[in-house]
Amino acid sequence: MSYQALYRRWRPQLFAELAGQEHVSRTLQNAVEQGRVAHAYLFCGPRGTGKTSVAKILAKAVNCQKGTSREPCNDCPACRNIQAGRLLDVLEIDAASNRGIDEIRELREKVRYAPVEVRRKVYIIDEVHMLTTEAFNALLKTLEEPPAHVLFVLATTEPHKLPATVISRCQRLDFRLISLGEIMERLQKVAGTLNRKASEGALQLIAGEAAGGLRDALSLFEQVLAFAEGDIEEEDVLSVLGSVGRDVFYDLNAALLKRDVAAALLILNKVVAAGRDLQHFTQQAIAYYRDLMVVLTCREEATVLGIAPEWLAKLAGQGEEMGLSKVARILSVLHELLPELRWSARPLLHWEMAIFRLLGFGGEEDSRPVVTPVLRKRVAVEEVPVRGGEATDLSLLTKMWPRVLEQVKREGLQAYAVLLEAQVCGCEGKALQLTFASKFHCELMEKTENKRCVEAAIRKVLGTELTIRCTFLQGGSEKAVSPTGLGREELVSSAAEIFGGKIIMADDAGI
Repeated sequence: MSYQALYRRWRPQLFAELAGQEHVSRTLQNAVEQGRVAHAYLFCGPRGTGKTSVAKILAKAVNCQKGTSREPCNDCPACRNIQAGRLLDVLEIDAASNRGIDEIRELREKVRYAPVEVRRKVYIIDEVHMLTTEAFNALLKTLEEPPAHVLFVLATTEPHKLPATVISRCQRLDFRLISLGEIMERLQKVAGTLNRKASEGALQLIAGEAAGGLRDALSLFEQVLAFAEGDIEEEDVLSVLGSVGRDVFYDLNAALLKRDVAAALLILNKVVAAGRDLQHFTQQAIAYYRDLMVVLTCREEATVLGIAPEWLAKLAGQGEEMGLSKVARILSVLHELLPELRWSARPLLHWEMAIFRLLGFGGEEDSRPVVTPVLRKRVAVEEVPVRGGEATDLSLLTKMWPRVLEQVKREGLQAYAVLLEAQVCGCEGKALQLTFASKFHCELMEKTENKRCVEAAIRKVLGTELTIRCTFLQGGSEKAVSPTGLGREELVSSAAEIFGGKIIMADDAGI
């Protein structure tokens, strides 16, 4: 006898064996028992939730030779033949392969003939949304008024692609994603019949990866059974999935909370060195921060939403330290990262850039200076204080002024336009002195939102707090400077140094 995959061996044979679809089972059982089975049903829902299995159970229930009841007997010739796919009166059609008008016309011709072996003909059309518009139009009349001996069951994962005229001619039943607990319970039962033991952590990993689809869970479980020798542990599942354990994300998040860049980058390097796929790693990271968000909002009740009890305290500790706003910001960055990784030739670089964005670079809200354990000593020696004497301050400011302007441009265009008319005159203590030749521009810079914008840009570029003081000098400043506060030669050389360029020729008209 040929080998049969687990998901086929464990396909439900009775309504009672369905996992997570009690509302569907009850509706169809009552309809069969009361003799009120509709002429057409539309089964909608995600893959692997039991749509085709229920269609076959319904076909057996309406044709069972022991009479119609809430469950088929699975023992009579009709039930056995339907389950084995040998009955000509019960036809399963794949609409993805038979989507044209010719196939539907042929179906319409066959519908008129009475069944040969059972009471009712049953047509199960899987992935019905794949039919062409012409095919749907050809099916409409037959679907609305089929012969009394015909039952249509349409199954789809994308009901929004079906014409409203088709949906209105069917009784619609929506299949739900199967819960984590129900999938784990079914997998535990399967393992018991195979005389294999699986840890709760391993089953939870498989159920989580299946994302509500029992068929996917059984397929993955079968793969893990083939890989593991003896009892199934979390490490076996992680190896099959090419995933990393939750401890990795706990450590990575701890490094982010400490603003330890070196530790975060080393964790990433270990993940890549182990051959893990960074796109799958990103999806795991999203799941981890989703769990943090759930624990923060639901507390002890988070276990109902799939949080492992042994992780509840750990996640709660990190979540309290972070807060919901920071968790939401990290989730936003990770979701933006996913499409970038899909086509990137250097996915590790994108992850490293995401780490720096999370730590406050690139205009993010948290811009505190980052000091890694590796660089702490060096930074302490080489750091240039901005709040020193005026000569040092002015020299550093003029050198970094193009970066300040660029940051202001990102923060607010109005402040940027006004700042182009300013001249940097000096830095006294914690105050940066700006002068304007125009009273109008001076008054604009005095506005609170513009001053805050410039101060925030200086804080992000120079890592220091400075307040802005504005002065109107009628007739302009005696010193010839550009609107950016820099002399011509200083501006060109500073821009070339910052952007890694080389000065070929500088035209006075362009400055």
